[in-house]
Amino acid sequence: MKLIVFTKKDCPNCPYAKKIAKEVAEELGLEFEEIDIEKDLITALQYNVASTPSIALDEEVLFRGEVPTKEELKREIEKYLR
Repeated sequence: MKLIVFTKKDCPNCPYAKKIAKEVAEELGLEFEEIDIEKDLITALQYNVASTPSIALDEEVLFRGEVPTKEELKREIEKYLR
């Protein structure tokens, strides 16, 4: 499974969202990918992501335009790992 963080250059919360997502991915043994929505608009549109930061697990967007806590992100991911 892959944890994906959608970011863009001028997003003030993106670095923190990326940090949390990367840590959670490592802890849970997931792949991690960052997608800049300005550089990869097609992928952002495929996920229906327009606001950043957004976090997806495989094809499912878990958070849009918000930064979850590490615990919130883990809880959401664990629903899909069962």
